[in-house]
Amino acid sequence: MKRWPTVLAVFAVCTAAVHADVTVVQTTTIEGGMAAMSGQAMSPKTTSRIKGQKSRTDVDAQMIQISTIADLEAKQVILLRPDQKTAQILTPAAPAAATNAAANGAALPSIDNSISPTGKSQVIDGIKCDEYTFATTVNMSEMNPGGAIPPEAAEALKGIKMVMKGSMWVAKEVPGAAEFVAFQKKAGATEIGALMTSASGMRMPGMDRMMKAIGTLNGMAYMTEMTMTIEGTGQMAEMMQQMGPMKITTKVTSITTDPVSDDAFKIPEGYSVVKQ
Repeated sequence: MKRWPTVLAVFAVCTAAVHADVTVVQTTTIEGGMAAMSGQAMSPKTTSRIKGQKSRTDVDAQMIQISTIADLEAKQVILLRPDQKTAQILTPAAPAAATNAAANGAALPSIDNSISPTGKSQVIDGIKCDEYTFATTVNMSEMNPGGAIPPEAAEALKGIKMVMKGSMWVAKEVPGAAEFVAFQKKAGATEIGALMTSASGMRMPGMDRMMKAIGTLNGMAYMTEMTMTIEGTGQMAEMMQQMGPMKITTKVTSITTDPVSDDAFKIPEGYSVVKQ
C-alpha cells in the first residue's frame, strides 16, 4: 500500500518530450482512504526533465524517492534508488518473464478504460484548459500475476473492483506542451512506454493503455482530479470500503524551457549497476 503515492504521481505525469528542453514540476495531494490511515498528509512531488530523446522523472513521495531515466534511442530505462544507491537498467527484453508468466497461466486482470472530452474549459493559472473525464475499473480478484497471492486472499478479492474516476484538465497553449505530447506519442509507440510505467516495479494494471489514451489528447495534463473507490461485497470489500474514498489531485506548479544538463541523464557516481 505504501507504493500508491508514487503510482499516482507517475500516473499524473505520464509524459516527457522530444525537441526543446522542458522541465515540469507537479505536486499531488492525496486525501482520505489509505492516506487517512497514515496519519499524515501525503503530497508527492514529481519533477520531469526532458532533453531530446531522453527524459528523467524524479518522484519524492516522502516514504520513498525514485528516479527513472528513459532513453528512446538506446531503448532502455534506468531506475535509480537513492536509498540503496542502485541503478537498475531495463530493456524491452526484460518484461519477457511477465509475458511468459501470462502465457503459462498467470491471469491478466480485466480492465475498462475510457477518456472523453466534456466540451468544458476553464482558465488555470492564466492558462486555458479543456476538460476530459476518465474512468478506469480493475477487477482486483484477477490481480494475481504468477499466482503470488495466497489462495485464501485471492478468494477474498473475488467480486471486488477498484474504480478510479475523475477529470483531467488539458492545456495546449503552454511552453513545452508540444514537446511533452511528441515524446509521449513516440514512447507509447514503442516498448519503452511500457518500461517507463513499470520501471519502479509499480505495474499498475491498465496503466500502459491509459498512457496511450492520454497520448492522443494533444495537450498536457495540467491538473487532474481523481477519486478512487472500492466496489463489491463481502468482508474484504467492507473493510476496504470503511477506509472511504481516496481523492487525488495533481497539478502542475511550474514549467520551464531552460536547458537541461546532460548530467541529469547519467548514473550518479557511487551507484551499483544492475542489469535485468
